[in-house]
Amino acid sequence: MRSFTYRSRCSGEVRVLVNYPHADELSKLIDKYTGCIMITPSSVSSLVSFNKCPRIIIKDGEEGKDIETVLDITKKSIGNSLDRGGVMIGIGGGSTLDITGFTAAIYMRGVDYVNVPTTTLAMVDAALGGKTGVNAVGLKNVIGVVKQPSEIIVDLTFIKTLPTSNYLDGFSEVLKYGVTMDKGLFNKLSNNVDKVMSKDEGLLEDLIYGSLVNKARVVEADEYDKLGVRIVLNYGHTVGHALESASMFSISHGKAVGLGMVCESSIGVKLGYTASDVPNYLTELLSRLNLIQGIKVNTDSVLRAIAGDKKKSGDFLNLPMVTEIGDWIKVKIKVSEYLRLVRDSCTYLA
Repeated sequence: MRSFTYRSRCSGEVRVLVNYPHADELSKLIDKYTGCIMITPSSVSSLVSFNKCPRIIIKDGEEGKDIETVLDITKKSIGNSLDRGGVMIGIGGGSTLDITGFTAAIYMRGVDYVNVPTTTLAMVDAALGGKTGVNAVGLKNVIGVVKQPSEIIVDLTFIKTLPTSNYLDGFSEVLKYGVTMDKGLFNKLSNNVDKVMSKDEGLLEDLIYGSLVNKARVVEADEYDKLGVRIVLNYGHTVGHALESASMFSISHGKAVGLGMVCESSIGVKLGYTASDVPNYLTELLSRLNLIQGIKVNTDSVLRAIAGDKKKSGDFLNLPMVTEIGDWIKVKIKVSEYLRLVRDSCTYLA
């Protein structure tokens, strides 16, 4: 069990607990509030051992991540008399936590919320950072706000219930933190793939804790993504989000980000920013984690999605580029040039 706090300019301190029982911690937490609502998908609800708040069941994954779900949660929260002194508790994967945070941000002009991630991907990434949103007009997270959770509770017992593919999906994000800013984390993941596969609890606690600490430092430095620091968290995501959109979200987030990192590192090599061995390191490790096999996506669909990326500023994209394992720089590139480089560098485009 390990914990730390990070500081938000607007929300104050955010407490992060890694490898803590969710029911025990939530029981302590709700005493601070006038009421509570728990938001969870049907696939997770039976695994939740906390029963002191009314439950709102939502659709799983990207299917339920839209404004209609937000309105339904709002209606049911009003029906359960949740007031501005209450708290919303999201228990689920990244989509559930996004929906919970976004709804909490706009409900009665804002109530507290708590994240309890149940997937590896959510534990290492989506639970922390405060970026919330819903999908619309074929684009991922195009409607959203920044609002930090008041607490994040990572309970590793949820990992035991995950199918292998879902479990492994989160390690693309661990790899992202390692390749961009933490060589030690990269090496720990690379040297212990066998323990990853066996769900070794000690290793998982280390990898999750290390990932969250790295992300928290970035969020503290650039909470609202205005200073060019938080952009590092987008590594692999410009191409990755485009792959998700182009495939109508049939490609998982972890696989899409993994493929995105390989493509973006190849582009970095061509532009002279990235050491030539980085794409091979990424490909080899992602292959050992079963995250990049046998995927083909329509080229034009991917390029259209990149052209509509919300990170675009005029005719330019501001992007993170890895220089060597554990280090990165910010690069500004014309959208038209980037689209050409993606077409030439992403070997899985068809």
